[in-house]
Amino acid sequence: MAKVGDAVITMTDFKTRLHDTPAAYQQYATTPEGRRQFLNLLVREKILLVESRKAGLQHDESYRKAVDQFKKKWERDLKDYKESLLIEMYLSRLRAKEITLTEADVRRYYDDHAADFIHPVEIQASHILVRTPEEAKMVLARLKNGESFEALARAVSMDPSTAAQGGKLAPFTRGNLMPEFENAVFPLKNGQVSGVVKTPFGYHIIKKTGQKILPSRSFEDAKEEIEKRLQREKFDQWVAKTQSSIGVSIDEKALASVSVAPPAPTEPLSKGSAQ
Repeated sequence: MAKVGDAVITMTDFKTRLHDTPAAYQQYATTPEGRRQFLNLLVREKILLVESRKAGLQHDESYRKAVDQFKKKWERDLKDYKESLLIEMYLSRLRAKEITLTEADVRRYYDDHAADFIHPVEIQASHILVRTPEEAKMVLARLKNGESFEALARAVSMDPSTAAQGGKLAPFTRGNLMPEFENAVFPLKNGQVSGVVKTPFGYHIIKKTGQKILPSRSFEDAKEEIEKRLQREKFDQWVAKTQSSIGVSIDEKALASVSVAPPAPTEPLSKGSAQ
């Protein structure tokens, strides 16, 4: 389409660059004036490129360093993309073959847990999450000595998504959080504090702050939620089985040496998994 010194602008160059512009500009480029204006922009870029090479900027240390950094990032991004694509493809295969559900599976779960759907209970609770059972026992002792649950949550809980609100969790119904957590909080009376509760996330002290009865849910209304719940359970079982056969070892010293805290999870107690 154009030649700028020894550099050329091909039809493919033109179409590719135009495709990356906003839709309104692409519409403008359907006119002769729009196409010429866009080509003129590409010509100006080529002029700058030709002159930069004449000036030898491609040999500049800062240029080479920036290109090397970009290459490394591109290689990481490509690796991440390849791995993510393989994971998604294998998850699709798992859902279709190994963690499939039938209508009968879903109906059986609904019937076996009828009380949770016919008379669903929504719980309000707060928690304090710490790393060790010793820390949890110290928290319990401080609570028994009269310290405020909310103040302690703000001071010592390692769950930053709830600590700032005094440990307050979003309201939940049975089946939405970790079983160990739910089994501890549901029997509590309003205002009562649990003992030490262990989950995969750490050690919790839980305070039940309220509960209410929700409207009954029909099978059709609960079906999608049950399907997701059962698929998570099947996937978790598959992970545990496969992990055992593959073999997984953790370098605890290396893990403990990591000083950068990960982003806070939005629902640290939910039963979600890698799927």
